[in-house]
Amino acid sequence: MNILIIGNSAAGTAAIEAIRRYDQKSFIIQLSDEPHPLYSRCLLSYYLSDAISKKALQYRDTDFHEKMQVQLHVGKRAVKLDTNQQQVMCNDGSVYPFDRLLISTGSSAKLPDNIPKGIEGVCVLRTIDDVEIIKKKVKQAKNAVVLGGGLIGMKAACALSECGLEIKVVVRSNRVLSQMIDSEASQFYTKRLLESKIEVLKQTDVSEIQSKKNMLMAVKTDQGQVIPCELLIVAKGVQPNTELIQDTDIKKRRGIETNPFMQTNHKNIFAAGDVAETFDITTEEYAVNALWTCAVQQGRIAGLNMIDKTSAYDGTIGMNSLNVCGLPLISYGITSPKNESTYQILVLEKRESAIYKKIVLKDHRIKGIILLGKIDNAGVLLSLIQRKADVSSFEDELLSDQFNFAKLVGYSDPSVFEKYQKC
Repeated sequence: MNILIIGNSAAGTAAIEAIRRYDQKSFIIQLSDEPHPLYSRCLLSYYLSDAISKKALQYRDTDFHEKMQVQLHVGKRAVKLDTNQQQVMCNDGSVYPFDRLLISTGSSAKLPDNIPKGIEGVCVLRTIDDVEIIKKKVKQAKNAVVLGGGLIGMKAACALSECGLEIKVVVRSNRVLSQMIDSEASQFYTKRLLESKIEVLKQTDVSEIQSKKNMLMAVKTDQGQVIPCELLIVAKGVQPNTELIQDTDIKKRRGIETNPFMQTNHKNIFAAGDVAETFDITTEEYAVNALWTCAVQQGRIAGLNMIDKTSAYDGTIGMNSLNVCGLPLISYGITSPKNESTYQILVLEKRESAIYKKIVLKDHRIKGIILLGKIDNAGVLLSLIQRKADVSSFEDELLSDQFNFAKLVGYSDPSVFEKYQKC
């Protein structure tokens, strides 16, 4: 069987490992538009600040593809998919037939329409090449602006601050990390950013780029403030790379639609990772969760089903983890319900210790979690979400530091602990 995998990151890697666990005979080709060995995008901000080396970004050995008997073709961007002939054409005209195809093309950084392309100093933080460009600019820069207060924006701001730059974060919403945490938790992070001399401009946007000889000189905000800077990091989120299916009948909404087996509406074509849209356990809606952990899980399930080892994906959960400016944070699922009256909210707050915990429940099942400052119980709480467990018999202890897997032994239904100790 000819298996073609487009994309050389978390989902594609997980698919290869799942396939080779059971199938040593199928012929696997993987296409990558990047020339670099496998690396973790999650660690790019640490490489930017020189906290880790470039080599430390690699999460598999350089001979991974050789060991897995995979032909890796780098510098190949898939541009056309023929679903009838079951073949893919690349930017250089090369054509690759397939019996099974995995589309794991990932996502790209969004660039607002008012941000001109090609201005030196205007950057995104998405790939190794992006970091190399930023690192060169850092050597000549004194001031930087980060546009966006999400996960990437916070990582970029703290990394650049550690490089010695003066940083301003421009956030259109009324708080940082608005998609991850609630306003109370955000206050903890804003305070920590200010302590690290990172200024946050809330309810503000960049309206104009000022440049000279194609070099960034300043940005102007919609509040009329002109901020001199040599570096602007645009961190306004990502969008799925769905261009490959544009002229096909493969179904998509925001991302490529998939069933629980990670199949598209073509049984031999699968999708996984940032490009795929899957069922979200907590919101009970279909969504793209552009997260490394989700990509790994989806890639593994896709790989198994591509070789007819039937396996269903239970669904995704919006999961985020962050540790910048010395403040660890983990959030899962629904953290700021739109209609709180239909949920039960548990909160533990210790401002003096910079600890904030929140659990969102609905019908005695956990729908969302925020753990800030103290994240010890993240694993057990995630397991309870994934298994849609009824936690009514121990709700009062969920925020306790002593709550863990072993604690479940004491509850009346012994099957509770038996299920969770297998996680």
